[in-house]
Amino acid sequence: MTTGVKVVLDEARKLATPSKAEDVKINSVVKDILAKITKEITKQKLNAKVVVGGSVAKGTWLPGISDIDFFLVFDYDDFSDRSAEISNFAEKVLKKVFGNLQRLHGSRDYFAVKHENYSLEFVPVLNISNGQQARNITDYSPLHVKYVAKNTKIKDDARLAKQFMKAAGVYGAESYVNGFSGHVIEILSIYYGGFTQLLKHALEWGGKEFIDVERHYRNKDEAFKSINKSKLIGPLVVIDPIESDRNAAAALSFEKLKTFKLNAKKFLANPSLEFFREKIVTLKNLEAGKKGRVMIVFEVKTPKGKQDIIGAKMRGLFEKLQKNFAGEEFTIVEKGWLFNSVTRFWFYFGNKPLSAKTLHFGPPINLAKEHTAKFKKVWKSHKISIKNNKYVVELKRKYVKPQEFAKTLAKEYKLKLICE
Repeated sequence: MTTGVKVVLDEARKLATPSKAEDVKINSVVKDILAKITKEITKQKLNAKVVVGGSVAKGTWLPGISDIDFFLVFDYDDFSDRSAEISNFAEKVLKKVFGNLQRLHGSRDYFAVKHENYSLEFVPVLNISNGQQARNITDYSPLHVKYVAKNTKIKDDARLAKQFMKAAGVYGAESYVNGFSGHVIEILSIYYGGFTQLLKHALEWGGKEFIDVERHYRNKDEAFKSINKSKLIGPLVVIDPIESDRNAAAALSFEKLKTFKLNAKKFLANPSLEFFREKIVTLKNLEAGKKGRVMIVFEVKTPKGKQDIIGAKMRGLFEKLQKNFAGEEFTIVEKGWLFNSVTRFWFYFGNKPLSAKTLHFGPPINLAKEHTAKFKKVWKSHKISIKNNKYVVELKRKYVKPQEFAKTLAKEYKLKLICE
C-alpha cells in the first residue's frame, strides 16, 4: 500500500467509525432493551432469549445509525413443531415491553418499534445450529451474523467498504437502490481480505462474476444448477456462506455495479477522502453542476411510511419522468434522485432545442393493404411520404424545449418545478 493511499484510508476510517459517545449510546440502548425483554421472557416462562443482530452485532455499523435489529430466538426442541406460532409469542412479549408496536408481514411476521430516536426491528427465529433445522428462511439470519462476527479482522475494512459504497450511492439492497447489501459487502471483505484488495479485484470482475467463499460448489456450473434462475439475472453471484443455494448479491443491478467499479478505478488511480464523503444534494450543488446545460429539478414532499416501500414508489416516479422525457425525444445527459423528508429528482439536458417538426413512422409499405390503409386514413390530412421503406408523416412538435414539457409533467404528477 502506497503512503498516499494509507494516509487517505487512515482519515477515511475516522469517517467510517462511530465516535466513542455514539458507541456508548448504542451499547446503552441495546443493553437496556435486552434486559427489559429478557425479564419479560422470563416472566412469561418462554424457552427463548433475545439477542442483538445486524451490523451492531457484527461490529460493522456506520456512524449515524438509526436502525437496530434484534432476534427473539426460540428454543428449537420446544418450538420446532409450532414454529408458525413464534411470531405470536414474540408479539406478547414485545407488547408488554413497548406497548405500541407494528406487526409487519414477511416470510414470518416480525415487529417494528420506535424507541429513543431509533427504529428497532425484532425478528422471531428458531435457535438452529445448521441449515437443515431451519423451518423458515429467517431462521438462518443469526447464523449470518455469527459468520461475520467471528471474522473480527475485517471489521474496519467492511466499514471502509460500506462508507465508500454509501458515498458512491451503491449501498443498499432495497428495491429502490439495487446496490450492495451490508451482508454482501462483509462477505466480499472477508473473501478478498480487505478494502483495497476488494477494489482491485472488482476491476477484474467480468460478466456474471462468481464468488463462493466457503467453496460449497466445485465450480460455477454446478452452483448455477442449484440456484433459482431468477436469482442469477444480475451481474454478480455471491454464494451465501450459510445458505449454499442463495445468491446473496441477487439484488445488485448492472448500473450500480458499473458505478462501483468506476469509483474504485478512480480511487485507486487518485486516492482522495472525497470518495468516502456522502454527497449532499442541494439546489446550490445542482446549479453548480449545470455546466452550460439545461437543469430541471422536481420536488415533492415525501409520503410517510416504511422506507423501502416509499423509496420504491419514489423510484417508480423517477422512472416515469425519464420515460416521459424520452417519449418526447428529449435526451437526458445526466440524472439523479434522492429522498428524505423531501424527494428531489434532477435532470440535465443539452442547450440546443429540438427541431420544430418530427417524423411519425407508420407501417412498412409492403404490409397488408388493410394495415397501410388504416394509417393513410388516420393521417389523410397530412402529406404522407416514404422513408426507410415505411410510410411517414411530418408533425409539428408540441414541445421543443425540456422546460416547456417539464411544466406539463409537474402539473400531471403534482410536483414543484425548478427550471434553470
